[in-house]
Amino acid sequence: MSALRAVVVRPGRAAFGEIRRTQTWIRLFRAAGAEASDVKFLNLKSIRVRPTDAVRLRKAEIVPEAMVWSGARVRQELEELKPDVVIMQTARSYRRELLDGPWVSILDLVDRLSVSYRQRAAFASGRAKRSLLSGLATAHERFELEARVRFPNLVTAGWGDAAALHATWIPNLLDPTQRPERGREKPYDAVFFGSLGYAPNVEALRWLAEGEPTARAGLRVLVAGHAPAEEVRNLCESRGWDLVEDYPSNDWLAEQATISLAPLQSTAGIQNKVLEAAILGIPQVVTPSALAGVSEGFPAVVAETPAEFVAQARRLIDDVSGRDQLADNAWSYAHANYTVDRWLPMLYTLINHGDSVAPTWVTHPERGGS
Repeated sequence: MSALRAVVVRPGRAAFGEIRRTQTWIRLFRAAGAEASDVKFLNLKSIRVRPTDAVRLRKAEIVPEAMVWSGARVRQELEELKPDVVIMQTARSYRRELLDGPWVSILDLVDRLSVSYRQRAAFASGRAKRSLLSGLATAHERFELEARVRFPNLVTAGWGDAAALHATWIPNLLDPTQRPERGREKPYDAVFFGSLGYAPNVEALRWLAEGEPTARAGLRVLVAGHAPAEEVRNLCESRGWDLVEDYPSNDWLAEQATISLAPLQSTAGIQNKVLEAAILGIPQVVTPSALAGVSEGFPAVVAETPAEFVAQARRLIDDVSGRDQLADNAWSYAHANYTVDRWLPMLYTLINHGDSVAPTWVTHPERGGS
């Protein structure tokens, strides 16, 4: 019996979200028996051609970003690699030439890029950029609507996106952690973390600042993340929030703050910061938007206005027993729903066309062995 061989076709960008999604597939394939050398990656960033296929674009068979790489060339590379499974990561990585090979094809939209592009258009400065992003949003929306009926193995990372597109939900997965310690004093009451130049995160901090000043509420707040925008620096200075750039790890964050804040207004897909806080057992105050990508029943305190958000954060800090229970519930929920054991049967279901048991892999004669 040969080991599972998989290829992930991906845009090849350095974006954190793409890296996290790739890690999820690696976790699943290795749990299914693949060795590290059996999981390959084709980065489309290095496979560029002159734009073609305007007809396919009009028919919503591809998205604009997929016009700049060669489906025939990628197909040839796949035939040489002889995978059992091919993951096309986001609509940018899909062309029909990658279907109908001697492998199982899975189209992982990750999230609805139509929603993401519309949000980016709203944040964009300049009419030309807004027009470009709005056009991409429209093209992706048409593709996503077609994808609902065109692809049997359609996957998303966000729970809400899966429901909207009638797709299979496979969230970003996390490595198990130790149950959190209790009763240890921490230097901060609350932390907000993420990429601090990312427009929705900047918007979230701006929204939080509209409520009662956290200092007046007696909250010591840490803002941590990469490449903070100037507005973030100004907000931290004016609100008395401590700013730490390029923090060492999420484990370090768990040692710094008692609760986590996710005051997000504009979201697309699953929110990694919400999952990461939960797997570490950090209780959270969140907005409804922050929970759109996770399943119902996710353990968190929800607040809908800036004033309510600050008040709920203060209440959670003061309620030690309630806070500890929420931390335990979040930790248990994350381990039950966002680790590999929960989702490995779903991978088998996709590969086996409905059968959720581990497949018996047929050895490819060209590979040799048995």
